[in-house]
This record gives sequence, C-alpha cells and structure tokens, in this order.
Amino acid sequence: MKYLQHQFQALLEHWQDERKEIRSLRKTAFDRFNQLGFPTKKWEEWQFTDFSEIRKNEYRLAWGKDLPKIPDKIPGLIPDTYSIIIINGHYQPQLTKLPTGVSVKSHKDFFQIDGDVYNFNGNQNPFLALNTALMNSGFSLIVEPDSIIEKPIQIIHLTTALSDQFMSHPRLVVQIGKNSQAALVEHYIGATKIPYFVNPVTQVSIDENASLDYIRILEEDVSCCHTATTNYILKNDARLNTTSFSSGAKLFRHDIKLDFAGDGGKAVFNGLCLTEDQQHHDQHVIVDHQQNFCQSRQLFKYILAEKSSGVFNGKVVVRKNTKQTDADQSNRNLLLSPSALMNANPQLEILSDDVKCSHGSSTGELDDDAIFYLRTRGIDSETAKSLLVHGFANEIIEKVKPISVQDYIHNQFTDWLS
Repeated sequence: MKYLQHQFQALLEHWQDERKEIRSLRKTAFDRFNQLGFPTKKWEEWQFTDFSEIRKNEYRLAWGKDLPKIPDKIPGLIPDTYSIIIINGHYQPQLTKLPTGVSVKSHKDFFQIDGDVYNFNGNQNPFLALNTALMNSGFSLIVEPDSIIEKPIQIIHLTTALSDQFMSHPRLVVQIGKNSQAALVEHYIGATKIPYFVNPVTQVSIDENASLDYIRILEEDVSCCHTATTNYILKNDARLNTTSFSSGAKLFRHDIKLDFAGDGGKAVFNGLCLTEDQQHHDQHVIVDHQQNFCQSRQLFKYILAEKSSGVFNGKVVVRKNTKQTDADQSNRNLLLSPSALMNANPQLEILSDDVKCSHGSSTGELDDDAIFYLRTRGIDSETAKSLLVHGFANEIIEKVKPISVQDYIHNQFTDWLS
C-alpha cells in the first residue's frame, strides 16, 4: 500500500490551503484505513470478493492534467434531464444545467454548513475511510424545501482518455429538503481500456415528507475496479424509491445502508445486476428500522453469464420496541452458464414483536419447460431464451421512473443481452 501513502502525501502538498478541519479529517481517515487495510477473505462480510487487483496496482490520483478535451457528445446523457458532468474526476460547471430550487456547493463550502456529514464514526468499511482521506472529486447537491423538481437530475462520472493507471474518490452529498420531490440519476461511465479505480461515497438525507427517486447506473469499462458506499437517512414520512443497474466494471462492490431516522418512512430498493466473462459483482444492503411505522421493500436480481460471479448479502434490522415494522427482502438469480457462480445470504435481525417481515433467495437456470412451451409455438430456441431473460429483467426495469430513464436502461439491457 506504499503507493497510497505516496498519493496521500501528494494530495496534502497539492491542497496546502485546505481548511484545517478537512485536513485533520483526512489524516484521521487515512490512519483508520491503515489500521484496517484492504479486506481479505478472512473478513466474514467480504469473504467472497478478491481485492488483490486494487492492492497490487499502483493507481495515482487524478490531477488537472488528466482533464482531456471535452467530448462533443457526452456519452450516456439521457434526454429530458438536467445534467451535472464530471470528467476524470473534474466537475464541469459550464456543462451543468440545474433548475430553480437546486444548488451545488463545493465540499469546502458545505463543510462550513454541516461538517459532521463527512465523519465516518468508526465505520469498519476501509473503502469509506480511504475515500474520506483521498476525496478529490464531488460536491454537495441541495434541493430546497417545498421544491418540486419536474425532470430528473443526471450526474455523469465519465472516465476517458487516460494515459496511465488512475484512481478517483468522489464524494457526493445529497440533501432533499422538507416537502420536496426530486429524481436523481448517478451514472458511472468508462471509455478507456487502461486500468482505473473508482471509489465513490454517496450520502443522501431525505427530510420530513420529502420523496426521492434515486437511480444508480454502473457502466464502467471492464478495466475498472469500482467500490462504492451509499448511505441513506430518512426522516419522518420520507420516501425513497431506488433502482440500481450495473453491467460494467471487472470488480464491483457496493455497500448500501439505510437508516430510518423518523417515523413513517418508506423505502424501496430494486436492483438488476448483469455480469459476463469473469466479472464479479458484490452488493451488501443493510436496512435499519430504528423508528416506528416504517416500511421497506428489497428486490435484487442478478443475471450471470459465462464465468462471472455475484454476491448478494442483505440484512434487515428491526430495533427493540419499534412498532408496526413492515419489511420484505427478496433476491432472485438467473444463471446463463454452468460456470457462473452466485453467493446469496439474506438475513433478518428482529428485536421487536410488532413486525411483519419476510425474506428469501433463489438461484436457478432458465426453465426447460418454458423454453419447450415457446418452441411449440413456433419460436426458435435462442429467441425463446431471450424472451425469458427479458421477462426476468423487466420486473426491475419496469419499476424505474421516469420513463426516459427506464427507456435508457431497457436499451442498455437489450444491447447487453444481444
């Protein structure tokens, strides 16, 4: 890990005028990362994923010289959206289009408003500590109270035209004000074959009676290792509807945590994960029911082809003395190859009696009887298989709002399947 020490020192020297509170936080976080180290297969929550490629590759931080010529056409830009563009870790304000009621602040400015949001409070995730130490990209996105944002806001993180092995540690802080409604698309795209490492942290706070549709799209190049941390906090009567769609990156690990911090919150998690070749995608979800009258739904689906592998580890926690908790967790996996591998571990930790909770997981191949039935109707074997895979995926895709984002994900899925 000597290369990380070198890059950390280079960052401190580069930003010598940084606020002393942020500088102190970086040093504390880097010490924490050094204590933890990269996860190994001896760590129970990380045992199915090999991080040796990140450990051995000597990535360097993105600097100003890494900003290439701005493409004439930004890949992945979804029609009828507001947009925020980050290229090779550099925010492009001239390409940003935002509506009234939405503002962007630098971390330096936002730290003066709410510095606590950057603390990691003894978290055992080494990638969160590493991001806090090395965060070199990102911003805070604030939706003002009583704002209805009619179109989704798409944040594109584009990695392109690299000259050598590169890493970025973006930090995104999202605050949705009281009684507001918004949709946000966090989109990662890779257009380079040179190995790179992206380690984002996203922190989302949804205030009282506010709602957020949150879509995360991962289309990194297969030369990428992508480790992500996403934390949600829902206050009284807040609503979250989130969908993740991942098809890129050689190695993908995503740690998701939701805390119900007020009564009456509702959260829906939907996920579609597509892997092929030797890709490995690993998602861990914890939903913490700390308050009363809260509801959560989880449905994560994996489609695994060739020699790829996947991990789903989900936990629903219901705290002592909470009232009328309603939680459901489901994981379903489709293997398109006998060489594909899936590890699933749905869990419930219930410390209260006033609950309605369920969970389950299933893994299997395409149904031979269903294929046979379609062939008796004059459909050839390959088309029959494609129809069944489409049907499996569409349960997730059809839940995506708004329709422009749903159409984009549907088209990307169709391209992947073909």
